[in-house]
Amino acid sequence: MKSLLMKFLFAIGSLVCYSSLFGQYYYNDILANKQSNKQYQLLLSNKIRSVEVTSFDADNKPSAGFSLKQQFSSDYKKLITTSALDSNAASTLTTSYESNKVAATSTITKGIETKTEYLYDDKGRLQKINSSSTDTSLNNNASEQHLWFYNAKSQPDYMLKIKNGNDTTRIEFINDEHGNLVEEHWKKRSLSLETYYYYYNDNNLLTDIVRFNKRVQKLLPDFLFEYDDQGRVIQMKQVPAGSSNYLIWKYMYNNKGLKQEEICQDKQRQLVGRIAYSYQ
Repeated sequence: MKSLLMKFLFAIGSLVCYSSLFGQYYYNDILANKQSNKQYQLLLSNKIRSVEVTSFDADNKPSAGFSLKQQFSSDYKKLITTSALDSNAASTLTTSYESNKVAATSTITKGIETKTEYLYDDKGRLQKINSSSTDTSLNNNASEQHLWFYNAKSQPDYMLKIKNGNDTTRIEFINDEHGNLVEEHWKKRSLSLETYYYYYNDNNLLTDIVRFNKRVQKLLPDFLFEYDDQGRVIQMKQVPAGSSNYLIWKYMYNNKGLKQEEICQDKQRQLVGRIAYSYQ
């Protein structure tokens, strides 16, 4: 059930907000931000005031103890998401919007408060993400900043990830002749930490996120995506690092383009769980 909740959080991220679930910074920061803003505008244009989510286990029965509800403020500037896996895992997420873009999020879970601020430049490009986390029980604080820089063609050039104000990792990007970002290189001082490769279909939609697996000495995918004729993701396959197993998520939409249902299957195509959305 916990793994299902994690995947569900990804689904909610693609609905109206997002969180740092993946290591790939271009995907997590840039693409997920664009998708989040696009979905927010879709909800706004359809005058959706609230969203309720029901989770079902593999036996197709409602997941015990699970709840998730979202409610917009009257001016659509804030979205309050309340969720619970059980009585010990309740969470509240507040998402704020400005100029049809996510501007900030604040999450409170088990005494840990996480705040994230999104800043854009005059061209509407994501420029800076500031995140901070405070554990009130331990009086412990942590921060992380992502500073994005673009080339003359307005493509991501590099990003600086700065942890706690003094630990910097440089993320460099390579773009192809079509303007697609195809490589992401993590570097710290003179060391190469990680490299991700991005692949696209003929419509320039992302299909694969791949990295080199040291154990088997070859490139293997972390994520694979499939789309419908409207460019919407209809299937996502996640392959955990170092594992031959994977999860398959299938997405269905209603006639307004809003997600209606998500189905999760394992490698053997057996049902793991299902998520249904209702809108008001």
